[in-house]
Amino acid sequence: MRRILLSLILCAQSASMSAASGLAVFHTASFGGSRSVSLSLAEGGPSRDPAFDFDIVITLSEFDGGGAVLYRDGGRHKASVRCVSPAMVRINSADYAIDVSARPGTDWKHDLWAALCTAQVS
Repeated sequence: MRRILLSLILCAQSASMSAASGLAVFHTASFGGSRSVSLSLAEGGPSRDPAFDFDIVITLSEFDGGGAVLYRDGGRHKASVRCVSPAMVRINSADYAIDVSARPGTDWKHDLWAALCTAQVS
């Protein structure tokens, strides 16, 4: 049931981000104030691997201090996310344990996990 609910949340989030800009930023790192790099969810859905909840695609964009795009990565970086304990993000074949108590913004993998796994349900 949790998997179905999470899938519906991701689909709703994907639909709303597609209507807006096509991307949902989940992490931004600033470098001085002159530029920043944002990681975004480009697409996603239920994972094919039963050990994970989501399979997603991440994109990367770099912006100058005024918000103009300096670089948009054309790559499609795939990852899988497990919401339940032990929380985890898989990139290629590397598994990264997620410290669910970490502060937002300290680690992009935590922010990815939080964007997908801590969505408010009304």
